[in-house]
Amino acid sequence: MKQSQQDKNQKDLFNEPSAVYNSREALDEARLREAVNRTDTEKFRLFTRMMRITLMLKNARIIHKQA
Repeated sequence: MKQSQQDKNQKDLFNEPSAVYNSREALDEARLREAVNRTDTEKFRLFTRMMRITLMLKNARIIHKQA
């Protein structure tokens, strides 16, 4: 049960805040407030996930099909 709760929390980390904001600045401010409340473990997992994605994209090869 604990693993499913962690999976749900991890999926929620990347979703937009549910409230409607009038400006980009208000949205950015809300995201910063949410980030401040994250635990160190959540921040670490997000950071390592971003590093893995960056590495994957850096090593990606684009192959074009000849028509």
